[in-house]
Amino acid sequence: MAFLFRSVAVSLLLALAGCQFLTAPATGWFSRDKPDSADASGLEVADASKSRSADSGLSITLKMVRLEASIVTRPANDVLTRQLVWEELDESGLMAPTARQRLNSDGFRLGVAGSTTPWAVQSLARDAMTVNRNDGEAGAPASQLHFSGNAPLGPAFTLMPNGKSLLELQSDLDEARLPLDRIPQLASLRDRESLKCVFEVSVKELSDDWVILNVLPMIYTGSTTQRFTVQQGAESLPVRQNVVRLFDQQFTVKMLSGEVAVIGRFISPEEDAWTLGDLFFHPDGSTGGPERLLMIRMAGVEQVKGQSDPGFRLQ
Repeated sequence: MAFLFRSVAVSLLLALAGCQFLTAPATGWFSRDKPDSADASGLEVADASKSRSADSGLSITLKMVRLEASIVTRPANDVLTRQLVWEELDESGLMAPTARQRLNSDGFRLGVAGSTTPWAVQSLARDAMTVNRNDGEAGAPASQLHFSGNAPLGPAFTLMPNGKSLLELQSDLDEARLPLDRIPQLASLRDRESLKCVFEVSVKELSDDWVILNVLPMIYTGSTTQRFTVQQGAESLPVRQNVVRLFDQQFTVKMLSGEVAVIGRFISPEEDAWTLGDLFFHPDGSTGGPERLLMIRMAGVEQVKGQSDPGFRLQ
């Protein structure tokens, strides 16, 4: 599994939430955009009586959650991903039974592990981190990966309230080989070229030691087009596709510091069934074909404090 991380400097004066794009192997890393308004930035203004003085200006605190993600690829018949990892996860206590049944009927499966990372999750993360990167640079040797204490599960990124991260599981799928007509949500989709399967992860609620994440499955489809925009004072031509947001399949998950959420494929008991979960995690469809698993760890909550300069002027 290959990852290339782009660090983003956070100013103590101006900090805006963004959009990150974490991708599966053989694709790029992530892109970041600005939110629609400053209200979405996650900035907290301290009490005026304590934060403002004649010389110091306004005190600002930025709260954000630090997450780690890993996209694992294993054979579809692998006992580790199909059975062992799920035996160590809590699936029943995360949501109402009806909501879980609806999620399972669409082919998605969600489980959460406690702050002590189970051995099966450790094994999957270790395998993912030792896979060679796209650019040919080898990942960390397995002997250097010891999942104790605060060892990372995978590449880290941060999210502020109303910020979002786009985690790409599949890209450039061949629509001619996919039975999309058997998925009700996509049966009426006209342009099926260059399919991508993406999870949009955003922060719904954030406290000092827990976070509620909202997870929205999305399908990118259609030929890529360039749209003229101006970002950070520089002209750019980002590549865009049509987006199908699957709001009926979105879900939330509450995580404490150190806990790991695992999202995977739920196999339908119905014969010859093909679901959204199959498209996202196992589009190949063959018994020995590759299947993916998404793991997200809540590594902690960070705060960045800053103070505005009342004497600042644009030159």
